[in-house]
This record gives sequence, C-alpha cells and structure tokens, in this order.
Amino acid sequence: MKTIIVCTDFSQEAENAVHYAASMAKEHHYRLILFTLQTVSIHALNAQASAEFFYSQTLKNQKKLEDKATELETLYAVETGYHLASGNFIEELESCIQLHECNFLVMGMAEKTLEQKLLGNCVTTAIHRIKKPILIIPGHIEYAGIRKILFAYDTHKSMTWSSMNDIYYFINEFNAEVEVFNVSEILEDFENVIHDIDLNSGYDLDDIKYSFKMIQSIEVIKAIEEEIRLTGPDLLTMVPYKYTLAESLFHRSKTAIMAYKNKIPLLSIPLNID
Repeated sequence: MKTIIVCTDFSQEAENAVHYAASMAKEHHYRLILFTLQTVSIHALNAQASAEFFYSQTLKNQKKLEDKATELETLYAVETGYHLASGNFIEELESCIQLHECNFLVMGMAEKTLEQKLLGNCVTTAIHRIKKPILIIPGHIEYAGIRKILFAYDTHKSMTWSSMNDIYYFINEFNAEVEVFNVSEILEDFENVIHDIDLNSGYDLDDIKYSFKMIQSIEVIKAIEEEIRLTGPDLLTMVPYKYTLAESLFHRSKTAIMAYKNKIPLLSIPLNID
C-alpha cells in the first residue's frame, strides 16, 4: 500500500498538516504514518532527571500518538500507524522512511520568525537532506484536492530522471494539469527548454495536460508569487538546487524561501544525486 509519513510535534501547524495528509490519504487510499521526534527539555537535562522520568515521558508520547492514530482512523477511515523516535531528526526520519517504505512526506510550516530566518528549521533541513518528495503545508490550508500544479522549472540547474519521475508521479496520481513556469534573466528559447524537459524526463509531454509559460525577470521569487496569484494553482512544485559551500555564502535556496513565504502547498522534489 502507498504510504505517507506526516511529521508532527502536535503544534497548530503540524496538526493542520496531519489533517491535510489524512484527507489526501482518504481520497487516494494511502496508509498514514505519524512521525514524532521525542525531545528532552533543557530543564530536565539540567535537573539530571532519572531514567524513570524519561521512560514515563516515552509512555505518554506513545499514548498521545496512539490516540491520534485512532482519532484519524475514526474520522477519515484510513489505516494509520505511528513512529516515535529520539535522537537526530534527519537520521531518525530517514530510518522511518526506510522502515515504512513511504512514497512521500508531509510537513507543516509555521509562520516565518526571526529565529527561523537566522537558523532555519526542520522543514528547510529536510528539504535539502531527505531523498523523498516533501509536501509542505502552510498552517491555514485545508485539503481540497490537487487539480492544478505550477512547476517552477529552472533550466540552469541540474535535473535527474528520478526528480522528473517524482513530478510525473504526482501529476498522474492526482490527474492534475500542470503549468511549467520558467523564469530567467535571459529569455530562453522555447524549443530548447521543451527539449531539456523531454531529455531529463524520458516522458512525452503529450501524455499529460500541460501549459508552458516563460518570462524574463531577475526577481524569481516575486515572479513565482505573481504567477500563483494569477493562475490559482493547488500546488507549487520546485526542485531545490544543492549549492556548494562557496555558493551557499552568496545564494539562498529559492525552494526554502518559498517554503516560508508560500500561500499554497509546496512540493519539494529531491535531486537524488549521490
């Protein structure tokens, strides 16, 4: 059975993402796995809390997850399990992905804060390190189907067949139409861009409902936001580029920026380059 892992810390935005994922799971017959990373407060560490304390906290968290799984099964009639972990977030999430053989992840995104701007958060870390598609849900969005996808495509960044396969999976899974939206400082040749997509995907674009738009602009983020406003897609799809250490000093990930700013769900597709 196809499986979604949804990350939750029971915050408001995470709870919204859980219900979004459950609605999606009901419509498309997915199995749902709730992933929670157990953390220990600095106060408990400073107080040198006993092993019994940590054990009791684990039992409480397990019960909380079990109750949430039961609630979702009752409300949405979807098979729901849970995975409680402790340790490094990325390592434990990767273990959960392998154990449950998930198709993609769902995560909620909180409003942008100064701390997030300076340090980033679990979502932006996962975007660049997890080798599975991640569906990022703004805190105010409810699931209402995915009928139109805006794919922000950059011909100057490397793409893999695996990445394109993930994109086509979502297009076909939701029977959605897609707009391929290319923003460049120098206006690209249409035929070259279409050839680039065909070359990377191995798919015939005639197999899907698509439109294509190219614009010239140096403000990529603003251009994407304006296209969202004009066309009203249900989902924005982007493939984050992996900057080198030197490049990262001068460039910020546009996918991470859109994850913070986006008003609609964002699907981040990994490059999967080892």
